[in-house]
Amino acid sequence: MKNHEEQLVIQFGDADPAGVVFYPRLITMAHEVVENLIRHSAIGWNTWFASPTYAVPIRRSEADFFRPMAAGQRFTARAKVEKVGVTSVTFAVEFTSDQSEVTARVRTVHVFIDKSTGNPMTLPDAIRCVLGEAAS
Repeated sequence: MKNHEEQLVIQFGDADPAGVVFYPRLITMAHEVVENLIRHSAIGWNTWFASPTYAVPIRRSEADFFRPMAAGQRFTARAKVEKVGVTSVTFAVEFTSDQSEVTARVRTVHVFIDKSTGNPMTLPDAIRCVLGEAAS
């Protein structure tokens, strides 16, 4: 799995009254970038999001804001697999301005759960293999 990079613009509707990205919208944007990372990987969207046997909800989400991200500004978002655990995977998305300044970073930890029990489960081997390549 390769890292994924895409360009985005902070939309007017994604900003607070001061014209700066509204913090929950940044987490949504980061999720969309991670979703595209998965979609373009050997895992694919259906394997990750539409499995009949497991789900991969978020266990933890955190964001660090380093510089204001104003409506109308263009940014590069880079997603990568940061860590692969026994039952979870951590993704990091870094947002960089046109001036190459890191403006924000979002990390999300996703845990694999068995849909029939709701309990955490070991990552499927095929997914671990693809994620493990990216984390090394």
